[in-house]
Amino acid sequence: MPAAPSVVCEFPVDFVRDRQMPRKSILFLLLAVFAVACGQPTNKDCPPDNQEQCVDTTLSYDNGIGDLLTQRCSPCHATGGVEMSIPLTDYVHVRGARTAIVGQLVPCLMPPAGNPQLNIAERNQILDWLSCDAPK
Repeated sequence: MPAAPSVVCEFPVDFVRDRQMPRKSILFLLLAVFAVACGQPTNKDCPPDNQEQCVDTTLSYDNGIGDLLTQRCSPCHATGGVEMSIPLTDYVHVRGARTAIVGQLVPCLMPPAGNPQLNIAERNQILDWLSCDAPK
């Protein structure tokens, strides 16, 4: 019985020894994230968000932000809403979604066009509260 032929796999790059591979992977990942971010539509009337640090430490979920989110977000982000898969009906869910909320509010993607929009004060209150680490 003849011996089974040995299979030799040749790669142009030795993945074990190539010190450039981690840098190449990180660069590719950054370019992919940049490409996706650049593809997001923005509202031309969207005010800039200049909030980089916590400004108003009096804001809390129990002190007004929860009511604002219930009034403005729950029609879609609650049971039976068009975005019920992302519930914004209680503090635990809202705190868990805070990065996504910022990602939607900063470029004015939420509320979507055709729905009542947040006014500048409401948008700034939510963003200020989130920049203060979303206290309960």
